[in-house]
Order: sequence, then structure tokens, then C-alpha cells
Amino acid sequence: MSADGSGPERGAWRGQGVQVERVNAELARLHRAHQRAGRGHALTRTLNLIVAPSPPASGPVVDAALARLGAHSPSRTLILRRHDADRLDAEARLECELPAGAGRVGVCHDQVVLIADDSRLSHAGSLVAPLLLSDLPTVLWLPDPAAPRADGGLLERSQQILVDSVQDGAPMARLMELARKARVHDLAWGRLEYWRAATAVAFEPHERRALLPRITALEVGYGGKALAAATLLAGWIAARCGWRPERMERDGDRALARASRPDGAEVAISLTRDPCAGGCGGVETVTFAAGAERVALGRGAATTTLRDVFAEALQPLPSFARGYLDALRAAAAMLPNRPAPERA
Repeated sequence: MSADGSGPERGAWRGQGVQVERVNAELARLHRAHQRAGRGHALTRTLNLIVAPSPPASGPVVDAALARLGAHSPSRTLILRRHDADRLDAEARLECELPAGAGRVGVCHDQVVLIADDSRLSHAGSLVAPLLLSDLPTVLWLPDPAAPRADGGLLERSQQILVDSVQDGAPMARLMELARKARVHDLAWGRLEYWRAATAVAFEPHERRALLPRITALEVGYGGKALAAATLLAGWIAARCGWRPERMERDGDRALARASRPDGAEVAISLTRDPCAGGCGGVETVTFAAGAERVALGRGAATTTLRDVFAEALQPLPSFARGYLDALRAAAAMLPNRPAPERA
């Protein structure tokens, strides 16, 4: 924060038509200038975060997430953006939270924006390589998973990929491809944690577990445009139960599919949209039916608004992605070849 404790202090540099070596030199200069000012701070970076190029519509989401990054995951953040000019432009920023009292040490982290043409971005892995801190894990954030494929070099340099498959018609086949190359932390998956836990608890009693092999129908109610989240949750349930789902069909605000149980019997899967529902992670209700017997789950007081799922997804914890690939595979099996757009 500034000298009066009112907020973060920043140093910045901007250049046009530069080389990456110049960017590194300017970062070092910013750090030295701040130290010479006599303000105690420690460089605190817990990871390298690479933000892949994304459409302008993704800008507010990216900016909002990065604005609070230093509070939970100070990083060396490398943001890639596109322009048409045949040159590399760059911005470097140093942000420091300065100590509010004697004997306390503040922390600093840095951010670099690299603005390049398609030719340079096609070799983005080499472009960012000199700026990566070698002793830290690297996370690649794809703000728009449906955007043109990122340079393979970025994937090779990343131990973890961050995505959000919340949008209808999410490219699940693409996500499966990514999940085979690195651990994928999907924000939509994190938001569904409540429903996965609630489902497991609901079937913990012995008499409820006995219903699982006899399930005949699964109904998921979702809010707004969260069909992708509902499909992912249905995929997780199908994978856990050993069902083989088939492609779904759209009928107004409902998406209908069928799945085969291990004993060959059929399960009817219904994903129903409630335009007035907010849902938890996009989902409002989950109901299992085994003949006349039903197990109904509601969101109650469950919410994800008090959680920073983005912060959780940045952490290198394999538990965040546990079960994700199996759920993704089952969800992809339900998607039609050409998904119908979600109605407003």
C-alpha cells in the first residue's frame, strides 16, 4: 500500500517495438528503484501465471481476477495480447503491498503484458520463456477455451491449465485433449464441489446406497445459461455409477439423454432450465429416481459467492481436479455434434 496505508504502490514501464531482453531489464530496474527508495518489501511470487490471448469480451473477467491476485497468489503474471502491428509491445508493472507498521515487511509481485502479432504469438512459448521464473510452477490460463489453439510451447511449459467451461456448448473434446497433456483446473468443476459432496453424503446411508444400482432417472435443474455445468455434473454422476450415456436432444428448456446401467437397464437423464433460478455453481436441484423412490437434493443455503474459486484453482493441488477427466468424458458423450444455442 502507499505511504499512508491507503492501497498498493505501483511502478510501471511501457515500450514499443522491443525485445524480451529489454522487458527483463526494465523489470529489474523497477525492483531496484523501489529498493533504493528505502521501503522494505520482499519479492513474493508463488507461481508463473501465463494468460493466453483472449477476445475483448473476456477482458473484464481477466482484469477482475488479476486485480485480486496479489492478495492470495502473488505471481509473475505474463499476459499475452494480440495486435496487428509487426512488432512486440510490452508493459511491465510492479505492485507492492507495503508494511503498515514498524518491523513489518511488505510484498511485491510483478506483471508483464506482451502485445504481439499472430506470427509472434504462434511462438508464444519461446516468447515468454526468458521471463519465467525457473524455480516456480507455471499455470497457463485460457480465458476462452474455444479460442484458437494456444501455441503448443505454452502447454509444454505449463504444469497446470486453468479454464472455465461454464458457457453452453463448451468445447469438451478440447478440454479432454488438454487434460491428457496437463492437469486441468476447471472453475466450473470447482463451483460444482457442493453438489458432488452433497450427492456423496446423500447416498452414504446403507439403504440409500442400495438404490444406486436401481436408479431409473436423473433430473438436474439448472439456472440461467448453465447447461454446460449441469451436463458436467450429470457426467460425473454417470461416471461414478458406471453408466454409459448417449447423446442428448434438446426440447425447449430441457435436454434429454439416456444412459445404460452396468446391468443393461436404461436411465433417463433430464436437464431442465429454470430461467429464474440462480443455482449454486449453476445447478439448482438434483433428483434421483429408482422406480417410485426418490432422492431429492436442493441447494439450500449453499453458495459459491463466498469462495474464491479462482484462487483455489491456481493452487497446485491434484485434489481440485480429482474425477474431472472421467466426468468430462461422460459429459462429452452426451453432447450433440452441433449443440443448440442456449436461449436467453
